[in-house]
Amino acid sequence: MTDNSRNQAVIDKYEIIEVSTTLRWCRDSGDWKGMAKCFHPDARAGNSWFTGSVQDLVKQSEKMMIGHHAKDVQRHIIGNPRVTLKGNRATCEYAMILYQRRMIDGYEFDLQTWSVSIDLFEKRNGVWRISKRTNIYEKDRMDPYNPAEVPDSYFAQMDLSRYPAAIRYHCYRNERNSGRPPSSNLILKGTPEEEATRKEAAEWLAEETV
Repeated sequence: MTDNSRNQAVIDKYEIIEVSTTLRWCRDSGDWKGMAKCFHPDARAGNSWFTGSVQDLVKQSEKMMIGHHAKDVQRHIIGNPRVTLKGNRATCEYAMILYQRRMIDGYEFDLQTWSVSIDLFEKRNGVWRISKRTNIYEKDRMDPYNPAEVPDSYFAQMDLSRYPAAIRYHCYRNERNSGRPPSSNLILKGTPEEEATRKEAAEWLAEETV
């Protein structure tokens, strides 16, 4: 690799990571125009509660945030990004933890969800944007903000049987607060669906000619 090629690779990787990071910042802050700009117009996305076009994702995310309680807060924290470049295509995989404070049934809870995001990038007209984003979920937890205020009976009456065990509290919160059931295309770590997602990303990258 020449020095010029190496320098260009560094620039490309920086720009790609910047887009993935900006996407999460815009999502948490409610910058919907900024969120949309992180994607190509024909991009697709999938997460625990949504599968579809990026335009619908932005609209539904805004609607979800409007419905939050005044005390609700959330932060997507991402790290350890790994970018693989090939011509005008790239993949960016990174770990993510979603931290949330949610008011549910009059009680405050702290929730955490661990996942991995795989962003498929394409450089069009000299600009890197996401063509497809997929979340692979690992685990979650739910803790009362003030344990003394939440009776044991609250947890005893929770029906979590219809949710995937790995992220049952995450799904419970989504449906309890916003009426959104788990996506039919929800992907969990260690499943055939994760394997298929990674295979799709590798094949998509291999199609690019340098």
